[in-house]
Amino acid sequence: MKISADMPLEPIMDRMGAQGTSLAEAEAMRAVLARDHAGVDVTAVPEDQWLAALGQMELVKDTGNEGMR
Repeated sequence: MKISADMPLEPIMDRMGAQGTSLAEAEAMRAVLARDHAGVDVTAVPEDQWLAALGQMELVKDTGNEGMR
């Protein structure tokens, strides 16, 4: 599924590990991915970039600020 700000959360949760991922984490990750990887398939984001996005997701989740870098 292509990354966008309004994409469903399921593909993100699947890649993050649905069992251990909260909706808040998936929503924050979607915001980060939409900002940095819009139009790319969720499964096509390289592992190093995915891990960097996870770090950004934690900042967004903790601060509520999508502009954190």
